[in-house]
Amino acid sequence: MNLGKIFLASTSIVACIALSIHARAIGDVATQSVSPTIPPAPIVAGHLYDRIAVVGASASDGFGVSVRADAPSVDLTAPVDPNAKQTVAKKPTPVQLNLSDVLRYAATSQRVIMHHYSSGFFFANPGPTGQGEIYRALKIKPTLVLGLDFLFWYVYGTVTADGKPMTTGADRFSNLELGLEQLDRIVSAGIPLVIADIADMHDAIGKMLSENQVPDIDTIEKVNARIMEWVKARPLVKIMPLAQILETLKKGGSIDLAGKSWNPAELGALLQDDQLHPTFAGTVVIAAGLIDLAKSNDPSTPPPFDFDPKLIRERVLEKAATKKEVKAESKTTEESPATH
Repeated sequence: MNLGKIFLASTSIVACIALSIHARAIGDVATQSVSPTIPPAPIVAGHLYDRIAVVGASASDGFGVSVRADAPSVDLTAPVDPNAKQTVAKKPTPVQLNLSDVLRYAATSQRVIMHHYSSGFFFANPGPTGQGEIYRALKIKPTLVLGLDFLFWYVYGTVTADGKPMTTGADRFSNLELGLEQLDRIVSAGIPLVIADIADMHDAIGKMLSENQVPDIDTIEKVNARIMEWVKARPLVKIMPLAQILETLKKGGSIDLAGKSWNPAELGALLQDDQLHPTFAGTVVIAAGLIDLAKSNDPSTPPPFDFDPKLIRERVLEKAATKKEVKAESKTTEESPATH
């Protein structure tokens, strides 16, 4: 059974898990006001990237994204001892990453603090999950919020933010307004926000999405027109043209973002086989695009990030190796006999 079928067959189980995982966040929202009292404040030059909050769904949460160290090389010319015990070298353990992690490792300044609130279970309970993410993000008084796929499950899926069945285009269009209401809590607090429009994910049907979760093209066009209208009325909000980016990828083209051209032929695939989630390289490209859009809020300050996929990968693996060494040393110390 392939991954898509397993995913689709397990939706109800995952939904139950999601409800449990988000119980605390949802409880916070239920017992507090809809939005903490945070007066709008002017953006302070040089401080846009101090506290970045990431909200959204599985793409932001790093579904399927990881990097792995290269396997140790094997000398095929070395003599083989037939009496020696044969061992199979283990593949290095992959390091899982989300969008916040990629931004953290891309940062060139220690002032950049990432706060991760996105969830891969957003689809199961979009109303309370979205409300809880925004509530927790506002609590840390972020200087910037990134909501790449925050609106996705307000348009895709089978359940509205109010917990009702979502089947028609009209259902999806009206449900989008509930997602925009949540994002308006960020705007009302005077915080810069970067989001994305809604892409056509029909190619993911049968792999990671079921047909009844996917809106028709007409609905996607209508919700994107509404999102653009909403963004234009809010100067603090910038939007990434994710729908256009995906169409370019489908044609095998390069992505022009953040002042450079990102070529899949050089970087490797930017989209996973499920046709829904970005790869590691794709996540780096998205991160670069989000920050590039955000910088207009503080044009005098160069963004303190280096979005070189190779460099980020090296930093991730170096940190993972250090953690492994520390853990090994700690275990050795625990197992050593005490000396007095």
